[in-house]
Amino acid sequence: MTTIASMMGLLWVGTASAESPLRAEHFSVTLPVEVDLVGLASGLHPELTWRPFRSDGAFHVRVATGLMAGPELALVPLSFGLREVLFPRQRVRPTLGLGIQMQTFLPYGHAPKVRLDQYMELGVDVRVREGWRIAFQASPEFGWLGGFGLGMAARLGVTADLPLRL
Repeated sequence: MTTIASMMGLLWVGTASAESPLRAEHFSVTLPVEVDLVGLASGLHPELTWRPFRSDGAFHVRVATGLMAGPELALVPLSFGLREVLFPRQRVRPTLGLGIQMQTFLPYGHAPKVRLDQYMELGVDVRVREGWRIAFQASPEFGWLGGFGLGMAARLGVTADLPLRL
């Protein structure tokens, strides 16, 4: 019985690890500098993307957070969204995205304000070497819960596929 259980465990581990969408090859990290027109804030907005179907696939799930500061306020976004990469195996790849973002506004001298936004992305990334890309996104935002608001952000960053290849 122990032999059958251990054989089944080995079979399961072998099958799951070879095809598992949780392997490092399904993830990328991006370190972008973001400029947000709300309060003219700028800062870092790091993100983690996951390709659940194929390690070189076009469908990405995006999670990001960051910190921006400007002359009027500091801003902490927490984003969750979906991104579609057109032509995922090409050197230059246009991208489209959609998601939600909880923004915490910290205006200097006033109480914090939290707003839930919907964001969209239009971008492009360019492979500079295997596993590394330069990415640019423009992202209009529409606040609809916690107060109406319009926003526009631009991000420029470096993306690395995991595991890192230096």
